[in-house]
Amino acid sequence: MTTPCPHPSPRLGACLLALVAGTLIWSGIGPTERFTWALEIVPVVIGMPLLALTHKRFCLTRTSMLAIATYAVVLLIGGHYTYARVPSFDWLRAAFGWQRNDFDRLGHLMQGFVPAIIARELLIRLQIVNRKRWIPFLVICICLAISATY
Repeated sequence: MTTPCPHPSPRLGACLLALVAGTLIWSGIGPTERFTWALEIVPVVIGMPLLALTHKRFCLTRTSMLAIATYAVVLLIGGHYTYARVPSFDWLRAAFGWQRNDFDRLGHLMQGFVPAIIARELLIRLQIVNRKRWIPFLVICICLAISATY
């Protein structure tokens, strides 16, 4: 049994979906490497329709919605340029004297952070675990499993 929707926001969901869809279209126009782009956008292509189909039955909090949309945009930008060539992070490399563009670090941070938010929300709202003390451990296990699979 799920708990009621904590913060219904159909307008926010529609705006975020439009943002991600627009970024997906932009991302697919002349990516640096088409095969890499296709691999990078798979989570977005699978996840966004899944979220759209289930949003009435299981709506997400604003925090989860924003985190998922942000992660989707990061994946789409990284897929378009490949992570090492994202121009928006070149200024950081120049400013700090780094050897490489660290957009991929942002991608890795998001890869751990966003699944943690989603896993925690699912475990709590679906009441999967009776003891709250197990939730942090299970969230970490889920994030590690997702990263290992990826």
